[in-house]
Amino acid sequence: MKKTILVLSALLLTIAIAAGCGQKSADPKPGDKPQVEQPAEQTLKIQSFYTDDQILNLVPQDKEIKFTDVKDKYLAALKTLQHADDEKLIALWDQSEFLSATLSDDGALTVDVKIPENAHLGASGEDLALQAVLKTSFQFDEVKTVDILVEGQSVDTLMGHVELEHPFSRN
Repeated sequence: MKKTILVLSALLLTIAIAAGCGQKSADPKPGDKPQVEQPAEQTLKIQSFYTDDQILNLVPQDKEIKFTDVKDKYLAALKTLQHADDEKLIALWDQSEFLSATLSDDGALTVDVKIPENAHLGASGEDLALQAVLKTSFQFDEVKTVDILVEGQSVDTLMGHVELEHPFSRN
């Protein structure tokens, strides 16, 4: 009888060991570092818009933006408006800050800006600054409308001169 129990125990132990072979534990072991795949940095050529030294016309300039997440490309594009590479051009957004640029599933881009008092422009400068944002944003085919907020608020004008539409539609 003892011999039968011993043989059955050995047989059950062999079956249990065989069943467990080849299966990996789903639980990470202490010291194991999870493999986190970093998204690749993407580069995109765009046009940014600045004004001439007389603040009369918008002048396009080719720029290259880098981003890792597609949703970040709109903010990266708008931030190019803050610095002109050509000393003959004026960046109308150089003293302002782009806080966010978020695209919804229906193609509505919401841009939030912070414009300090010392960054306010005259009527023609404000109009050109607004056009620079719109032209930069609408070069992306997926952007159907642009709504510009000032520090999260829907306002009538950016700087007191040009009336804002909420939202601006692609022409």
